[in-house]
Amino acid sequence: MRRIFIVIIGLFFQVLAHASTYVYHDGRETVSRVLSLSLSASTNRDIPALRSPDKQLIDGDLIITVGRDSFVQVCDVEQQVVLIALFLGEEEYSQLKQQCSKPTTAIFSGAPISLRLNILNTFWEDQAPIGIIYSEGLDVSNETLGVTEDTRFEILTSAIPLGSREEKIKSLTSVLDRSNLVLSLYDSMLFNAQFSKDAIRLMFHKKKSLAAHSLQLVRAGALFSVYSTSQDKMALTSSYINVFEASATLMPSSYPSPLKVAFNPYLIRMYGLVLPTDQFLMDKFGVCPESGCQKAFY
Repeated sequence: MRRIFIVIIGLFFQVLAHASTYVYHDGRETVSRVLSLSLSASTNRDIPALRSPDKQLIDGDLIITVGRDSFVQVCDVEQQVVLIALFLGEEEYSQLKQQCSKPTTAIFSGAPISLRLNILNTFWEDQAPIGIIYSEGLDVSNETLGVTEDTRFEILTSAIPLGSREEKIKSLTSVLDRSNLVLSLYDSMLFNAQFSKDAIRLMFHKKKSLAAHSLQLVRAGALFSVYSTSQDKMALTSSYINVFEASATLMPSSYPSPLKVAFNPYLIRMYGLVLPTDQFLMDKFGVCPESGCQKAFY
């Protein structure tokens, strides 16, 4: 029996030895090539951009998928491949992986809601409920978000319909009638470029705030964000690739560490908010300022 097991393991590693690692971004070959060059340099391996998932792949291949559509496409191929998902939120990935028969892991974008609420608790004094918005169809609850009952904030979770632009704005307006601050999830079905612009404009017009899931939204007018950089994601992806190719082991899904936090100085001044120090945020929550982790020590 032991001999049979050894033979099976040997055959598996033979398949793995002939397998390849690819980067795949559906419809954005330029992005795939850029990530391919970055990962190839950081892992000292050839990691080409994948062009045709249905034709190129063999059993045992490792695919770095970029975004929701790429993940879904590779999940549907016949070959028994392995996936590392990039640029998906934790809640979005948790739902998608249930429909995928392949072994998968993910390096999440954004940050855990519980962490964002804890940071918010250090400076936000408004007593109105906080809204959490996400796309209709995404399975979200206080339990899946890690929101505990002892949080001092009242939380309102609100699904935004994936209909017309007008329907989305109407639904968000309804949330803003009950909340002065809204937290967004990293949700690619909802937060496309158009809705992001509409949300920022609507909240500015109504004198409400967005606690966003990305640095780009803070620069566009959101109050603050906890996030990771593309460089952080690539560094963690490289380590996942190295571990898998050395031992056929998939590392568990995680966020890059440490995460960073960025505040909008204009809105901080406008609301008269008193922020915690960089050192406190690092010591208490393990997050670094936008300018870099070293700044928190000075």
